[in-house]
Amino acid sequence: MKITLRGYYAMLALASMAGKGQNGGLVRLEEMTERHSIPENFLLQIFQALKRAGLVRSKRGVHGGFQLTRPPHRITLAEIIESVEGRILPGPLEERPEPTHRPESWRALDGFWEELRERVRGEVDAYTLADLADRIHAPESEMYHI
Repeated sequence: MKITLRGYYAMLALASMAGKGQNGGLVRLEEMTERHSIPENFLLQIFQALKRAGLVRSKRGVHGGFQLTRPPHRITLAEIIESVEGRILPGPLEERPEPTHRPESWRALDGFWEELRERVRGEVDAYTLADLADRIHAPESEMYHI
């Protein structure tokens, strides 16, 4: 699993919104770019992907901005990552022989790959935006060190 800056910034921006109790209120993109030093055009692209995925909604105008569509404990990190990165793990080998030309062992490998993808997805699904926001906004004395 590879997470690019798109995924990192998406999680950071949404956790910031959730941690500040702003899931009911609108947050302006400019606030996010200043707070996290993220280029505005890049953050706009990220929020457009989050909106297409149904994780945020937007309101135009002077008093507009973005807000979460659900409470933070109802949004998983897997949803956030997949909305901006695509699938957490790619599927089985895309360029492979036609089914009639494949050895039987390929089916076993495909099944193994699917099981692995489901396990990884399950682990990432276990964490919510609220979990991440709690860690980010925890006082230094309560920080989790790995």
